Amino acid sequence: MSAAPRDGTRQAMLIAGGCSFALGLALLLWPGRSTTTLALVFGTSLLVSAGMQAYLALLARIAVALRVLVVVSAILTLTLSMLAFSGGTIELLALWIGLGWAVRGTVQALVAAFDDGLAGGPLHEVCGVGTAVVGIVVIAVKFQTVTGLATLAGAGLLVIGVLELLTGGLLRAALRGPATEH
Repeated sequence: MSAAPRDGTRQAMLIAGGCSFALGLALLLWPGRSTTTLALVFGTSLLVSAGMQAYLALLARIAVALRVLVVVSAILTLTLSMLAFSGGTIELLALWIGLGWAVRGTVQALVAAFDDGLAGGPLHEVCGVGTAVVGIVVIAVKFQTVTGLATLAGAGLLVIGVLELLTGGLLRAALRGPATEH
């Protein structure tokens, strides 16, 4: 019975990781980036994150207190997504995306630390801490240009995407190597 939620967690991590990586790559390669472009990419990233968190809050087998924490994080991330979609200055966009990543990463690390039944718990903790650190860096840096924010945030999305993909199972699949049939 517990295999389904765990598989759902892996799938959610793989989907979120793929989306984060793709959005990061798009942000780095997008010609003529503007604050509107950043608002679109950041809003999408935060929306995917909120969806993943809501999915996990509903399906993951975690303690009630952790489930409530994940729901609150999903609601906060959804709110930040709407703020990002509404646009604003470079500093506000950096704040929205940085806060979203910092909250999501902190909650992910806390859930992994307190959920003994989570497969690959240490990987989830590392992914959460890494995501939170990327968010804090984006908040802390004073951006002068759209290009500066797009470059750092795009690189941050790539890092977060790789961490999520590895946590979701790509690391285990890579270590197992190609399957051989007899």
